[in-house]
Amino acid sequence: MKEKKLKFINTIKFRMLLVFALTIGLLLLITTSSVIVMQVLKQTVNQFLEQDLPRVERTRKLNHIIEKIASDAQRLAETKTKYSLNQTYKQIDSLLMELEDMSNTLSKNRVNPDIIEMLLLAQQIRSKTQLAFQLMGASLELDQERLILKNQLLETSVEVLSELQTTVNQLVQFSNQNTQGIIDDFEQKKNTVFQMEYWAIIFIIVVSIIVLGIVVVMQWQIVERGFSQRLEIISQSLARVPKTSEETKIPVVGNDEIAFMARRLEKLLEKALQIQLMATTDDLTQVANRRYFFQQVEIEIKRARRSGREATVLLLDIDFFKTINDTYGHDVGDIVLKTVAHTCKNCLRITDILARIGGEEFAIFSPETNLEHGQVLAERIRQMIEMLEIELFDSTKVKVTISLGVAKLSPLCMDINRALKKADSALYSAKKKGRNQVVVNFDL
Repeated sequence: MKEKKLKFINTIKFRMLLVFALTIGLLLLITTSSVIVMQVLKQTVNQFLEQDLPRVERTRKLNHIIEKIASDAQRLAETKTKYSLNQTYKQIDSLLMELEDMSNTLSKNRVNPDIIEMLLLAQQIRSKTQLAFQLMGASLELDQERLILKNQLLETSVEVLSELQTTVNQLVQFSNQNTQGIIDDFEQKKNTVFQMEYWAIIFIIVVSIIVLGIVVVMQWQIVERGFSQRLEIISQSLARVPKTSEETKIPVVGNDEIAFMARRLEKLLEKALQIQLMATTDDLTQVANRRYFFQQVEIEIKRARRSGREATVLLLDIDFFKTINDTYGHDVGDIVLKTVAHTCKNCLRITDILARIGGEEFAIFSPETNLEHGQVLAERIRQMIEMLEIELFDSTKVKVTISLGVAKLSPLCMDINRALKKADSALYSAKKKGRNQVVVNFDL
């Protein structure tokens, strides 16, 4: 029967191309996913570095300015000379200007209520500082003769300085709260960025492991199971000689070249089995022929020599077989031969060797069996044959008996030809004594 041509989709070439394409695709998937994730992460980090980090730095600088203003305001209240008063006032005024510039920078892109509140407090500080500067400067210019006015100016300046200190404290407190809030927000965003980086790495690792697993599974399914294992099965089938029809079957499935190879090999093994059976089996009785019997016995004799154990050989002959042929015909004779062979086979172990070595003569080689057990085996076979009633097509029943001769092969003399001669001599004695009996040759 002509085999169908393989479709390209069922060929090994297609499967290898499929593995290659899927591997490339999965590698591209890993690369693309990694690039996208890293780009998103990079954008987030850049935004964090460009916006949030400078904002935190400026906020801290602003808080530092406010702390210096608070320090100078405290020093202003302790000033005793006009020079120190001028210097401190200028320092506070410069810091207030720097605070305003920094506040404007922080609220450049959006309106920040906290910055506006700090600017309002800074304006109050400016006006109260200016008033305190004027009062303290005027009091320092008055001499002792105008002590009453001087004391009044000092008392007023103390009140203004007290209000100034209160406002400064409010500004410091508000600035600290604002700075802490911005720092907390910064830390939260920083943790978010770090978490994103962590999960991005986890994502890439997980995707890589999944892709690697898919590639391994593909390799196993397509390369290992699809090619290697099936080729190994075919190789093992080639290495053995089939003895039964079951051993010609090769458990390889599929529709590719390997499966076709397995089917062709099955046909070759079936032919090899047929040739083997033709060379080793008797066509009629389906037991071993004379040639195969001697081949197998030689193998068993070598094994017996190594183990030092005895073996037994049996020769059996169908009684009055010529009479059966002459009376009922050769077809019935063939039935008798097959029935006797089948019955003998059922009485034997798997290690025993049964062969048809003549017309109606059979030989049995029983390894690792002494003469006593060989006699028991021969008697069992004789009784089984004696109980047979072969029914013919016309309901005629034919009774069959056999005669058997038994001899042994000792470890000292493992000669099959000599053993067969002794068994043949015992068989001749059984026939001479009246047939349908077992005779044992006890000669060494």
